[in-house]
Amino acid sequence: MSLSLALPEALRECRAVQVLERSIQQERLGHGILLHSSNFEAIEAIAQAIAAELLNTDRDPFLHPDCFTLRPSGKARMIRIGSESERSQGEWPQNSMRRLVIDIQKSANQGGRKVGIIFEADRMNRQSANAFLKTLEEPPAGTTLFLLTTRPYDLLDTIRSRCLNFRVPDLAGGIQNPDWQDWTRQYREWLSRILQGPSKKSVPHLVLGAYGLNLRYQQLLQKLTKEAWTRQKERLPEDIGPSEKDAIEAGISRGFRKQLLGEIERLTLDYTREIETLNPGRLPANALHRVITTLEHCAGLLEINFNQAAALELFFLRSLRIWSGVR
Repeated sequence: MSLSLALPEALRECRAVQVLERSIQQERLGHGILLHSSNFEAIEAIAQAIAAELLNTDRDPFLHPDCFTLRPSGKARMIRIGSESERSQGEWPQNSMRRLVIDIQKSANQGGRKVGIIFEADRMNRQSANAFLKTLEEPPAGTTLFLLTTRPYDLLDTIRSRCLNFRVPDLAGGIQNPDWQDWTRQYREWLSRILQGPSKKSVPHLVLGAYGLNLRYQQLLQKLTKEAWTRQKERLPEDIGPSEKDAIEAGISRGFRKQLLGEIERLTLDYTREIETLNPGRLPANALHRVITTLEHCAGLLEINFNQAAALELFFLRSLRIWSGVR
């Protein structure tokens, strides 16, 4: 089966997939492949399909004895290098960079190719990144290494430059969930009520509306994460520990959070464009700029583990203040 046919239909026409498929057919696939996208499930599906092709298996390649994976773990969700204190009978601990490096240097268990996959590669700390860089500089024969990330520029420049880089567009067409469609309608209605001009009567309702939007956002994020985590658990190797599972679930939530924030920005821009089309000059450009800057600031707070509900509350209340000042 060709690579593209093994993928969901939405990904088959992706240029990255076409180039990778051609490289496999011509036996010119590089030893280091960096796949990045705002949709982590998409790049994971591509890596899984390529691994199956390289390892010549019809089963889940992530369970193949010549496929070695590395994921973030622990509360900090970092890709750890592995400490001496964790060594047992000369073996580095599972799910550590040192273990991955040792494993891919060995001969293939089944005499064919080997595949190494680093999930959320941007979570490598300096030690892990430097250890991996040495492997990229002198790659073992017959081995293909994949780095999957939604934040490619958090990787060391020296790592990015030694990999073939492929950006995979998010082809899902936004959040396909009826609860999210309902949320977007309520958000637009909230904006509309603000721009009609707040009054002593309406301000309390607008504030309550902001808190309602925030609460429903948090509930939706939990629901999306739970559904995706249920699907993901079915594909995980049996030997993955609790800390790795916690980190994977947190990573799923982080991915949806980033996607939802991007959708809020798009919704805000689309709505204000509609207003401007109908009423040119109605909305000052600096007001929109301040709202989007506030959203970006809140997204930045979330990246340093600021309380999620508090960050969104800040965005909605500041947005209310900014839009209320528009006349």
